[in-house]
Parts: sequence; structure tokens; C-alpha cells
Amino acid sequence: MAEPIEPLRFGTDGWRGIIADDFTFERLRRAASATAAYAKTQSANGPGSILIGYDRRFMSRAFADLAAAVIAAEGIPVQVSAHPMPTPAVSLSVVLRKASWGIVITASHNPALYNGFKIKDRHGRSAPGEVTRGVEALLSNLPAPAVDRSTKIPLFDDRQAYEAYLRKRLDMKMLRTYQGRVVVDHLYGVASGIPERLLKGLRREVVSLHSERDALFGGLHPEPIESQLGDLQAEVRKRRAGVGIALDGDADRLGVVDEKGRYLTPHQVFPLLLLHCIEHKGWKGKVVQEVSLGYLSERIARHYGLPFEEVPVGFKHIAERMLQGDFLAGGEESGGYAVRGGLPERDGILNGLLFVEMLAARKQSPSQLLRDVERRFGAARFRRIDIPLKRPVQDRTQFVQELAAAVPSALGGEAVANVRTLDGLKVVLKTGAWVLLRPSGTEPLIRTYAETESFAKTDALLSWASRTAKIPEAV
Repeated sequence: MAEPIEPLRFGTDGWRGIIADDFTFERLRRAASATAAYAKTQSANGPGSILIGYDRRFMSRAFADLAAAVIAAEGIPVQVSAHPMPTPAVSLSVVLRKASWGIVITASHNPALYNGFKIKDRHGRSAPGEVTRGVEALLSNLPAPAVDRSTKIPLFDDRQAYEAYLRKRLDMKMLRTYQGRVVVDHLYGVASGIPERLLKGLRREVVSLHSERDALFGGLHPEPIESQLGDLQAEVRKRRAGVGIALDGDADRLGVVDEKGRYLTPHQVFPLLLLHCIEHKGWKGKVVQEVSLGYLSERIARHYGLPFEEVPVGFKHIAERMLQGDFLAGGEESGGYAVRGGLPERDGILNGLLFVEMLAARKQSPSQLLRDVERRFGAARFRRIDIPLKRPVQDRTQFVQELAAAVPSALGGEAVANVRTLDGLKVVLKTGAWVLLRPSGTEPLIRTYAETESFAKTDALLSWASRTAKIPEAV
């Protein structure tokens, strides 16, 4: 007898699954039907309209068309993008067209076997938890509906509007004074051509990598992290480029390689962008970041007397703070960033171009800017290790409480300053160094993170985290 399929659950940013295993046409019909049913409950004046976008993944357009047919059968006006779109571009379309909801068929940075289903609200942000919980609650009561696949669904095309939005949020005059060569690695994703068009006019040519559509992503994972950016690092060195920019499969996350071909972590990129916004643009406001991001941005915020807040993992928490006003910048450990004046949404293309704008404004290389930040605010040496389990942690609250009780008064000869339990267990030392243990909410993993001024100290904190977890199910 076949094992039962896991219930359809939304994670920090949507539902994702392996195509033909748990991401199937039947389950997609149920997800779209539940989303339509939820939309009908949210307004006395009707559910409004829904826009659907999709990425370059295998079957994404077919999945988008099916979801649209389900929603149309529920009597809700729906449109599908005429072309693959970056996720932040779909969010913009929702706002510009005054739609009530958006859906993006994408598995973002996941491997080629995956696809996914993201929900956006009328603000263009990822649907908050109360929305996805409401959709999940309806799933158990709804069968997979039969639909007429011949239903004619209207199309929309907002590619020019999205590029106009990007231009308005950048100092294009400054950007085009950049003297270096830029290499853009699309990782076969949906951003192909967009940065190149906005960078047109630079003195040096813009070099594009992996810009063609490949449903298998050339054997890569379309995630802009160091393990997937070997080609970008080599090309930057070969071309003697000033910077390398990498974007994930749906273009909402950013990776950066400096002029020497070295990968910069989000714990370094976000502080650089933050300083640019403060010192060059003259902006002020609250700095918000995930609990798993580093201490440099907090030190910068404190130095300039700006409010600072940590939030749980998931960009939706940063988006919520953006809507509250007085926002300067927000960042997450996975390479998602946002700055004031834009949508409450991470945007890899916008932030990649903002990074180039920073290089033009400061007239320094990425490595020079990083040395300056570390001279002023300290070094940041970050690592993350995921500990696999036989099964997910069932009671995250109890697990964290038990870990908190085991925290000593000092680690590595340094006093513990405070213990935070906002999302997992975060132990902060007197110098600001920290270690975080965070059970995954969807996978059988314990994620451990640490940051200090040296890799030796970082590794020592991670070793303590591994020992402290004491998970008998670990394999």
C-alpha cells in the first residue's frame, strides 16, 4: 500500500513540492479552489480580482492556466501573465491593477524537481500567516474541483511597467557612471534581460550568464549562494569585472561576488546596502531583519541612532513592518532585501542594481567597501550548518525551552549577554557574537547559525550548538 501524501501546507513563503509527487494537478486544483473560497470570505463587496504569474520552471505555465481555470469557475475575475515574470513583478502588477490577490507559480530557489504556489495580498506582499492558515483550513473541506480547461482566460503584460518601477527607485544617472564591468548570473531564472536593459549605457559591457531557459537549471539549484556560483566567480575573475550579481529562479533573492571572485554573505551585503541608503541617500527609519541575520546592520543602526528590530524568519514579517511606516531597510539571511519607497516585497533585481549604484556613488570596489565597514563596525564571519533529523521537532516551543535551560553563563570564555527565543534559541555574547538553533517548521532539520569576528570562534559556537541540541533522532 502506498504511503499517504503529506497534507498540503504553506511554509514561510508558499506551498512547494516535488512535481508529480506532491505538487500535482489535483493538489493544485484544491489549492486554487481553497484560495478562491478564502477570497470570497474577505469582502462584503465580492472577492475582487486575482492575477496569476509564473516562472520558467517545467510546467509552470500549464499550472498557472489550470489555477486560473479553477478560479474563473468560481466566478472570480482572473488574468494570467502573458510571459514568465519575476515574483516582485507580479507583486507590482497586483498593486498597479488594484487586484485583491496574486498567485505566483514558482518554487523560487528550489531544485528543478520542485514547483510551488505563492499567494500575494493587495499590498503586493507575501500573504501573512492568517491568510495561509485560512486557506489551509479550507483545503480539508474542499475536493479537487473539475474545471473546463478550454476556458478563455485574459492575459496581462506588465514587463515595461516593472522596468519603469525599477528606474524610479534607482539613481539612474549615478548608476550609469559606474566604470566597472558587471557580470549577471541569472541561474536560468526569470530575470533574464531585465538588469541588462537597465544597465544599458555603461562604459563596459554587461556580461550575462545562464540567461537562457533551462527547466533543469543546467544541473544547478537556482539559489544565489556560494555553492551554486562557481561559474560567476570564475567569470568575474576572467573578465576582471568590478562585481558579479546573481539572482534566484524567481528573482526575489540576490547573491553578490566581489571583484576578486569572492562570495559576499548576506551578513555583509545587507550592511553595505544599509550604509549606502544612510550615508549616500540620506535616508532614515527603522532597520528590520530576521533573527538569523548578522550583527553589523544592528551596529550600524545603533551608531546612527536608528530604531532596530529583529523578527522571525520569513520575509512576510519584514513586509508587515514596511506597511507600518517609518521603514528604512529590511534583510533576511537567505538574500532577500527591501528598502524604503518600494513594495513590501524583496526584489533581487532592484537590490542588485542598488548595489551597482552604491559602487558608482562610493567609487570603490566591493572589497574596499567591505574593509571599510569591518574597520568601522567589526568583522563578520558567519556559518550555518543544518542538522538532519529522522522526523521534525513536534513541539518547537518545548524544544526551545529545554535548550534555553541548558545555556551556560559563558561560552568560549565569553559571558552570555542575553538569550532570545523569538524564533528558536539565540544566544548573544557580550561582544555581540551569537549562535542560533532553530528547528525547521516544515523539514526534519535543526538549523544552526553562528557569527563572530573569526571563523575559529564561529566554528566553536556551532560545535556547542550541535552538542547542545542532543537530538536522538539526528542521523
